[in-house]
Formats: sequence, C-alpha cells, structure tokens
Amino acid sequence: MREVDLKRRWRPLVAVLLLCSMFTTGGTAVAAPAKTANACGPVMFVLPGYQDGGAFNLLKPELAPNGANPVRIPFPNAQQDINLYADVDAGVANLRTALYNLYVTSNCDLNTKVYIVGFSLGALVAGTVLETEPPGRNIQGVLFSDGRRQSGESNWPGDPGGLIGKLPVPGPGGAGLRPLDGFKYPTLTVCNGPRSAGGADGICFLGSVADLNGYFTSHPFYTFDVGAELRAHGEGPYPNNLRNRVIP
Repeated sequence: MREVDLKRRWRPLVAVLLLCSMFTTGGTAVAAPAKTANACGPVMFVLPGYQDGGAFNLLKPELAPNGANPVRIPFPNAQQDINLYADVDAGVANLRTALYNLYVTSNCDLNTKVYIVGFSLGALVAGTVLETEPPGRNIQGVLFSDGRRQSGESNWPGDPGGLIGKLPVPGPGGAGLRPLDGFKYPTLTVCNGPRSAGGADGICFLGSVADLNGYFTSHPFYTFDVGAELRAHGEGPYPNNLRNRVIP
C-alpha cells in the first residue's frame, strides 16, 4: 500500500514536469508567438454636421487624402432627435468605438494613417476625441467650422474664435475655446472668414451676435475637399498640434 501511495503522490509532479518540458528547448522557455499587427491602408472617419451637412463631399473617396477610405461615423444629428449635448456625447462614443475596432478588433498597427474629419456639429465630436485620444497613433485631424475654434494662432488679426467657446456655460463638446495646446494630434481647423462670399461663418468666427447671420450665408459653403485642404495648408506636425486657418 505504501508503494502505491508514493506513486499517487508523484503523479502530479511528473505531469507538471512533462508539461514544462513541452514548452522548453535546451532549458530555455519558449514563449507563445506574439500576434502581429496588420499593416492597414489609410482610413478617414467622417462626422458630418447637423442634418448630414457636408456628408455628400466628405464621403467621396476621390476627395479623401492619400487614397484614404472614408467611413461615416453615425450619430444622432437629425432634426427630430436634436439635442446638441447628447448628440456630441453619442458621436464621441461611436468614434472611440470605431478606433477600438480599428486597432483591436481588426488588429491594425498603430502606424495606420487615420484621418478624423468633422464639420460643425461633427467638428465638436471630432475635436473632443482629438483632444483626448491617447498618444502614439498616426492620426491627422481636420475640422471644418468648429464652434470651439480658438482665436489665437490663426492667420487673421483679431480672430474672435468660435461661438460655442463663448457660451457662459459649457456648450456641446466642452467649455470655452479650445486651448492652444489642447490637441493630442495634429489638427487643421478651417473657417470661412469675413472676406468669404457670404461673410464670416458665425459658428467658427463670432465677432458679435450679428455675425450669426453667417450661419445661413457662409456656414454651409465649404468645399469639404479634405485632400485639397491638406495639400494647401499642410499636414502636421504643427506647433501645439494646431494649424488654425481662416479662409479666404
């Protein structure tokens, strides 16, 4: 009986030793092979404005930079469900999910070129993610008519900045104008200025309440040609991760 008991006691140890020998070669442990990230083509995540403003051109592959594939990020932006604060929050969550799916679900490497592009309401969404996305990825932002567009560092003397940044309480997308060094990634922000055909865009260039007229006369009129804008104004890196352009 004693011999049988000894055999039973040694069996677990023998099993462990045999298992270990399966993962060693010459005394050196063999690690499981690492999962190699995929080299993915460029992608452009698009966030249109209220009632899909700008979507028609923003989703044209021929207007995207460097052959990027335009992918629309859905979020509530229609008249029947308009709630600016909730809409921006939903868009931020959906854009972060798209980025997670790109890097984790699809296993694209962190060097994959990603363009994050937003217009108006969509710019508030895109800008929030460009301010908060962890560093270390290959991301370029482009914002058309950002309501929190900051006043400094643009090519327009006396630039007043955007409407949302002047609200007395936090607006959709955050409080105040975006800080000078707020973006984690290079971001080109473009705004129709006072010499535009319809005057200054009252969303991104609010000098006075009267300038809100520009919402109707200038706000909708951008080319939304992301490739052309980046060729004209350049991709990053920029000082403070920002290039702030008033056009024309």
